[in-house]
Amino acid sequence: MLTIVNENVASGGAVARPSRGRSVALVPFLFGAAGRTELSGTALTRLLQDLDLTEAAARALLARMRREGHLTSERRGGGAYYRLAGDMAAGFARIRQGGSAEPAQWAGHFHALLYHVPETERAYRDALRRAALLTGYGLLQQGVLIALTDRSAQLGPLLSPPEGVRLRKVTIAMPEEDAARAAYEAWDLGSLSEEYARHAEAIEAALRRAPEAPPADAAALRAFSRLLGTAMVDTLRAPRLPEPLRPADWALPRLHAAIGAVHRVYGRPAVTYVRRVLDEG
Repeated sequence: MLTIVNENVASGGAVARPSRGRSVALVPFLFGAAGRTELSGTALTRLLQDLDLTEAAARALLARMRREGHLTSERRGGGAYYRLAGDMAAGFARIRQGGSAEPAQWAGHFHALLYHVPETERAYRDALRRAALLTGYGLLQQGVLIALTDRSAQLGPLLSPPEGVRLRKVTIAMPEEDAARAAYEAWDLGSLSEEYARHAEAIEAALRRAPEAPPADAAALRAFSRLLGTAMVDTLRAPRLPEPLRPADWALPRLHAAIGAVHRVYGRPAVTYVRRVLDEG
C-alpha cells in the first residue's frame, strides 16, 4: 500500500523491490512521465532500473506485458519500441483525462449493459467485465453493468459476443435517491472513499517531509512514482458522478488535490530527468 511506500521514501533504509502488480503499473507511469506514446526498450529498461527493478526483471516485465497484450512492440534500427495496448492503454487514457473531466449530469437514468453468458464462454464474460470496469461502468449486480453515459462504443469487438451470449444495451430509469443508492453499490463508493482518504493522508504526510526543490534525478523519479503509482491506478475505479449521486464526505476531490500537490513538487524534476534519459538514447 502507498503508506508503506511513503515510509521507504522518507526512511533512507533499504528499498523494497516493487511487487509484480506495482511493477506492471510502473510502465504506464513512465509513458506518462515521458509524455510520449512510444518508448524504446533501452530507455524503458534503464528507467525501470531507476525504479528499483533489476535489468533482468525489467526485461522480463516488458516481455510478459507484451505477451499479455498490455504492450505492442516494433523492431527498428536494431532495437525494440513499445506502445501501450489493450486495457492498459484504455486505463492510461482514463487517468490522463479523469482529473479534469466534468462529471456527467444526472439525466434520470443509467446506461446499462445486460448480459447473460454461459459457463462455456467464461473467458468472454471476464474480458467484458474487466474492459467495462476500466471504461467506467459499475457492476450493479451479476449481469448488470451501469454508467452515467453510454460508454459501450469503447468496448470495441466485445460488443459482438460469441454465439450463445445475450448482450443488450438499455437504459434504467430511477429517482435520484434510488440512483444514489445504486451508484453506491455498483462502484462500492463507501470503501472507495475510505481508500482515497487513506491515499490522500499518506501523500500529504510524505509531502510535508519533501524537499522544497528536489533535483532532477532518479531519486525524484522514484519519489514521484511511489507517491502517485497506487493512488493513480485506484482512481480508475472512481466514476465521474454528479453531486446528487456522491456519498457524503466523498474523498476523491481530496485525493485529486493531493495528486496535484505531488505534481507541483516532483513533477518537473522527474519529467526533466526522464526526458534527459530519453535524449541520451
